[in-house]
Amino acid sequence: MKVFSREFQVKTKTRFESIDITDLVQENINGVNEGVAYVIVKHTTCAVTINEAEKGLMKDYVEWAKKLVPPDGEFNHNMIDNNGHAHVISSIIGNSRVIPITNGRLDLGTWQRVILLEFDGPRTRTILVKSMGE
Repeated sequence: MKVFSREFQVKTKTRFESIDITDLVQENINGVNEGVAYVIVKHTTCAVTINEAEKGLMKDYVEWAKKLVPPDGEFNHNMIDNNGHAHVISSIIGNSRVIPITNGRLDLGTWQRVILLEFDGPRTRTILVKSMGE
């Protein structure tokens, strides 16, 4: 079994943002033909999901996150940083995904894309891709 660890960075532009990172993840699985890729964002105020990257949905992800965990809510953490909402919503969504690799490609469904969800930008985010397989 081969194991590869690679990282790349994404610079977000606004406090709330959704970014399609599928192509960047694909570029970082080189070396594994059949196996899995673990995609992990190494931060606590953003998340990774797999879904459709349609323009309206890309807005919906962050707009609904704000409705589910309002940024102006009361958070004990806000006494340290004003980003308690971002920690809570990223914990709900999650900071990682596992994706099968088939024939050297991410084995995603027709409309599926890997999406970085930013809740506390703008920031530079580091994404780890750990690929395992043959």
